[in-house]
Amino acid sequence: MKKHLWILVAVLSVVACGNKETPSENTLAVSPATLSFSGNEAAPKSVQVTTSGSWAVSTGDNWLHIAPSSGNGNGVISVSVDANGPDPREGKLKITSGSLSKEVSVSQGAGEKKEPKAIVPQPHLDGEKRASTTYQLLIYSFADSDGDGIGDFKGIQEKLPYLESLGITALWLSPAHPTSTYHAYDVNDYFSLNPLYAVGSHTVEKAEADFKDLLDAAHARGIKIYMDYVLNHSGTGTEWFQSVKTDPKNSPYKDYYVLSSEYYPEEAIGGMGIWHSLGGGDIGYKGRLHFKVDWTGSTKYVTVTQTTEDAQESNKSGAKRWIHVGPFSESQGMYETSTNIFEITLDVDTSWGFLVRTSNTTWDGGTKYGGKAGQSTITLGQPFPLDNSTAADIVFGEAYSYFAAFDGSMPDLNYGDPDTCENSRAFQSTVESATKWVNMGVDGFRLDAVVWIYGASTSANVKFLDKWYKAVNAAYKSNGHSDDIFMVGEAWHGGHAEEQQYYAGLPSCFEFDFWWAALQPAVNSGNGSDYASKVIGYINDHSAHRVSEPAAITSFFMTNHDKSSIKAKQNPYKKEEWLNFYRAADDLGRNIAKEKQACAMLLTTQGKPFVYQGEELGYWRVDDNDKLDDEYLRAPIVWDASATQIAKKGVNNKVDNNMLTGAISVATQESDAASLLNVYKTWGQLRNGYPALATGTMTKSSLSGNSIASWYMTAGSQKLLVIHNVSSIEAKLTVNDSMDKPIALLGSGTVKDKTLTLGGNSSVVFEL
Repeated sequence: MKKHLWILVAVLSVVACGNKETPSENTLAVSPATLSFSGNEAAPKSVQVTTSGSWAVSTGDNWLHIAPSSGNGNGVISVSVDANGPDPREGKLKITSGSLSKEVSVSQGAGEKKEPKAIVPQPHLDGEKRASTTYQLLIYSFADSDGDGIGDFKGIQEKLPYLESLGITALWLSPAHPTSTYHAYDVNDYFSLNPLYAVGSHTVEKAEADFKDLLDAAHARGIKIYMDYVLNHSGTGTEWFQSVKTDPKNSPYKDYYVLSSEYYPEEAIGGMGIWHSLGGGDIGYKGRLHFKVDWTGSTKYVTVTQTTEDAQESNKSGAKRWIHVGPFSESQGMYETSTNIFEITLDVDTSWGFLVRTSNTTWDGGTKYGGKAGQSTITLGQPFPLDNSTAADIVFGEAYSYFAAFDGSMPDLNYGDPDTCENSRAFQSTVESATKWVNMGVDGFRLDAVVWIYGASTSANVKFLDKWYKAVNAAYKSNGHSDDIFMVGEAWHGGHAEEQQYYAGLPSCFEFDFWWAALQPAVNSGNGSDYASKVIGYINDHSAHRVSEPAAITSFFMTNHDKSSIKAKQNPYKKEEWLNFYRAADDLGRNIAKEKQACAMLLTTQGKPFVYQGEELGYWRVDDNDKLDDEYLRAPIVWDASATQIAKKGVNNKVDNNMLTGAISVATQESDAASLLNVYKTWGQLRNGYPALATGTMTKSSLSGNSIASWYMTAGSQKLLVIHNVSSIEAKLTVNDSMDKPIALLGSGTVKDKTLTLGGNSSVVFEL
């Protein structure tokens, strides 16, 4: 019995051990084992994974896309493919789970052959004026409405539709005040307008009425008017200067000008400018005088006394000293009456003065003796110390001279100490004048030659400009404006390094280096790789110096009425180079493709762009090198194909008739879709249509290549990609941004996948 129980226990034990749970071996299965796609298959396909473990899937083919890439237990893999090219292709998926792996073969048939698509811009323009594009026009040569050969206010008013078609939102008018010259920078009355710019009755009153009509008509179209304002100097025809000239000692306007009670005939004082005789005061003498020169001491003296003794003839034999009575008489030899004492009695009739000479054959080597600077008036009967370094003319009465940084027709205004300049009468009068035009409706001012107000002293000029701007801005705001008045300075001296400092006094200045150092070199050399960086640098520098409101506005331009050439920049005050005037077309070799691209680049760059009269038509400098007068740089607009009624008289009939023909006219170019004028219209209107172009911020893009100038323009949620191929050779580049929404194209361009092909001197803008 015990034996049977033991056997039963053993059997049950074996059974129990056999029923104990043990790990099962992992398995992996995938289905299907093959996938097949058509060439342009868009819908994904599925692969079923069956496993009790974790798994992962991978592929070495970048045209295959899988999701998810891993999982635990059973799962489904979604497989999608890119559209295929013209050839079939095969690939594999590898699914692994622990030490197990399976493969799924994937094949895709040939797709349709994909050709590059031509870029077809589709801009959305709503007619709004968002940009601040300004057109610089010369009143006297822009448009003549009455046939007298001189441009006028009515002519401008009649051409407002043309200006509007260019996308223009502001006009900078040349000086509109009465003047003695064609260029009008010698203002004779800051409180009135040039009657020549009136139609019909050429009166000051009619000019003012016509100007008001122009303001109203421009404002109705959303176009602002900026006056050119001359603060450094006036003309000699002002009531102020004429009063000073008549009575320099007692004139109520004597403190308006930089005057001296000494006579400095044509004497430079360093920098730019010279002294001129005012013509007032009695500096000459008529009568008999005795001259005695004392050469005995270290200081030499001349004493002049009135006398009734007989006049003497010039000592023609052995004279050692001479009296030269100006301005035209021969020097008179003196007599040595004792050792180093020289005397002579002469009948004098001079409007000038005299000098003492130690040589009668040369004026060089310190042989001319006169007065020291500021000390040239002699008192009869008293010894006068002689000086041969300055050797200023010795005069007999109170002499007056005035200083002019440019020429004698434009005497410098005197604002006194820059710390208190607002108290000067010249400051108050110019502000009062500007206020009159602001009250009439003027929207801003271009300030001429601001670097010379205090003789190229940047700190003094900036201090003055800050005060003048604030005074005029206060008047502007008192008219109900919520914004600030626009004011741009011509700070042309010392390049960008100096110009940027003027932003401490004004909200805007012209960036002359933009054309000379950024835009022109990029287009001419075919290398635009650093264009955006240079422009962004200018803008950042301006903002850094503008710490007060309103914020800095960078004013960019290509050329203007009196300065544009590369040569002129090198030494702008050397006469022979100063006269080498050029327009943008000249600097670009009159290459129309480059001229078009310069336009596109200007109008897609951050800041405030200025377009100069005739630039949109491709005007160049006169061909005849003998004709160097700057009237040729201010050529009138040719409006119709017959080239009639051109405002030639406004530039003294100095025009290049080889250029001003019907072929370059507005009418001819408007009818030619490929003309330069129509490029200006297209890109000008585009700038108005997109806030990112009109007021946006410029940031450099990652696109590279020497021929490529590229950047983003951003405003709010709107972002644009701007690309210019400045080379004359086609360029291909990979663009990772979307190219689905082209809004502008200059030249030619195609897109295939992420490859952009741009023709030579071609430009494109994409909305992102």
